[in-house]
Amino acid sequence: MAKEKIKPTDGYGPHEMKKISSAVRLVWQRCKARQIAVKRCTNEDGYFVCEQCKNKTPKIKIDHIIPVGTLRDGFIERLFCPSTGLQGLCVSCHGAKTKLENAARKLK
Repeated sequence: MAKEKIKPTDGYGPHEMKKISSAVRLVWQRCKARQIAVKRCTNEDGYFVCEQCKNKTPKIKIDHIIPVGTLRDGFIERLFCPSTGLQGLCVSCHGAKTKLENAARKLK
């Protein structure tokens, strides 16, 4: 069987949505709210402290308390939330939260 050739979308298709989403997330990496959240999680030793399990960690993931979701339906408003809508999580806590959110999304 030959592979079915995917036709390019003329305009605003899934490929373009993914590119736009990635570009906007790059801008978010430098936003003030994210910087405040990172600073809030940094202790005097230079380590980060997970806001969920309270453990010291060399790496922190800045997570949106309310999931951002897809590009449709208020993506930018949820992405660029105040620093109070963000939390610093260790890799383990972030992975567990993401797994739960993905499972809940599949149930919808």
